[in-house]
Amino acid sequence: MSRYRRLAHAVEAFFFTPASARPLGALRIGLAAVLIAQAWMVRADILDLFAQDGLVQGELARYLSVPDAPRLAWLTALLSPLGISEASCIYAVCGGYLASLLMLLAGFHTRLAAVLAWFLHWTLMNTGHASIYGVDRYAHIFLFYLMCVPAGRAFSLDVALGRVSSASTRAARLGLRVMQVHLCVSYLASGLEKATGDQWWNGELLWRALSLPEYQMFDMTWLAAWPWLSRIGGWATLAIETGYCVFIWPRLTRKLWVLATVALHLGIAVFMGLHIFGAVLCVLTLALFGFSAEPRGNLASLRHRELEGAGGTSAERPRS
Repeated sequence: MSRYRRLAHAVEAFFFTPASARPLGALRIGLAAVLIAQAWMVRADILDLFAQDGLVQGELARYLSVPDAPRLAWLTALLSPLGISEASCIYAVCGGYLASLLMLLAGFHTRLAAVLAWFLHWTLMNTGHASIYGVDRYAHIFLFYLMCVPAGRAFSLDVALGRVSSASTRAARLGLRVMQVHLCVSYLASGLEKATGDQWWNGELLWRALSLPEYQMFDMTWLAAWPWLSRIGGWATLAIETGYCVFIWPRLTRKLWVLATVALHLGIAVFMGLHIFGAVLCVLTLALFGFSAEPRGNLASLRHRELEGAGGTSAERPRS
């Protein structure tokens, strides 16, 4: 029974030991900043992306969207009898989305801001469903997490104004662990999927990605004379992604894997032009694994109090 008790204590410590919200605050700020930059980049194309007569029109846009998920067409249909135009609805929703991101960035009424940002992001994403890709889904998932975790307890106006405490909490630890595990599973699944084919092992897919006209940022044709470089690049990608869930946890290798992962996504941003994708994935790894969640002060005393609250100190517990 002592082994089971030790295992139970280890699981409880991993998921429920009170933690600082610093990683959650860093995630909140980084994700909000990247999404604000994305909104700025598409500001001139809002009507093309979301209007009924935009790039993807009418029934085709409805067919491509997720059924029963919110769309701007619902708001337009509701307000059109009042003489409010579709363009006004689109600009109002986009303005509300930007305002919610600014509130999230500043940590002002953080949970409300996260709820608004998540819902409006969902609405815009479903309305312009034909133009979204993986980064939008990642952003949407982690906006959802920000609704649930105490991300306003660090680096926020809510703390500065005394609305919330910056004290360590169990909820911060649990939220951090869930997101860390989610990220590890995502990288492992991506790495294993890549590893099942030959194209990442022989460098062909990396060569094709750097040569496709829609992604080509630089003339990389010189790689044809040095095929081993593409092969090494493919191997490195497989190693980083499949090894992420193992080497991101130990302190000895964590910093190396954080740097390698960030370098991978910076390379994607620079050489393929996927700037938002690279930025969002960099933010996730840097925030969730690059910031310490350990409470400041006497950590030994904190753990001692936790053990007492769980039924006695280590000296009082029976030994095997």
